[in-house]
Amino acid sequence: MKKIIPILLVLMGAAIFSASAQETKTKPVTTPTDKVHNVIHKHHKISHGRKYVHKSAVGKKTEAEVRTTKTEAAAPKKKIKKD
Repeated sequence: MKKIIPILLVLMGAAIFSASAQETKTKPVTTPTDKVHNVIHKHHKISHGRKYVHKSAVGKKTEAEVRTTKTEAAAPKKKIKKD
C-alpha cells in the first residue's frame, strides 16, 4: 500500500505534464474592414472564423483555419474625379 500512492502520484504528474505540453491557441480570422469595425464597436466584434495553431509535445506545429459563412464586408467607396 505504501508503494501504490507514490506510483499513482507519479502517473498523475506525468499525465498532467503531457497534457500541458500540447498547446492549442486560437485567434479570430479578420479582414482589414473587420479590424476597423472592431476598433469602433468594441462590444460587437466581427470575425470570419477561427484559426487554430496546435503545438504537440514534440514541437511540431499544425495550423487549421475554420471559416464561417458570414459575407465579407463591402469594399470601401472610391473617390471619382469629376471633370
